Amino acid sequence: MNKRIGTVLLILFLCQSISAQNITTVIKTEALKMARALAALDIETYLTYTYPTLVSDKASKEKIKQGIDSVEKYKKQYGIKVKSILVGNPSKVVTHKKIMQCTLPQTMTVEIMMGTVETETTLIGLSNDGKKWYFVDAMLYKQNESKAKLPELSPNLVIPPMKQPVMKPAESKN
Repeated sequence: MNKRIGTVLLILFLCQSISAQNITTVIKTEALKMARALAALDIETYLTYTYPTLVSDKASKEKIKQGIDSVEKYKKQYGIKVKSILVGNPSKVVTHKKIMQCTLPQTMTVEIMMGTVETETTLIGLSNDGKKWYFVDAMLYKQNESKAKLPELSPNLVIPPMKQPVMKPAESKN
């Protein structure tokens, strides 16, 4: 009898472990798709990974589009190119007020005429069902207008402080 209980507990533990690995894979895959859309300035795809309440009204969508248009303009004018966007592994997922939440580190390297700029930010992953994930830069939670449109964060969610961008000058060709 004890052997059967032990076997059942082992199976339940393994199922839980596989489920945790699966959700981590889903989160990271979704975040990478969002990062690719951002790098390609594919606004339609990018918006599908933006938390719905941030883009639910026409004014918000227009504001995002204007931001993308400005980036496109500066990209052409100053030779700006997204060199890479790396997304790290998600933190432990916590559920707060029926919203699943986690954080992911993101490092973006951008080439400019004078060299490269590397920024390290934190993305907050949000999901209602664990299958579809939305991502918000942690800095948006510091802006009152955006914060009002986002779900309350769990007090157990640890958001590291933002790091300063790192500028690496271009190598001279002498």
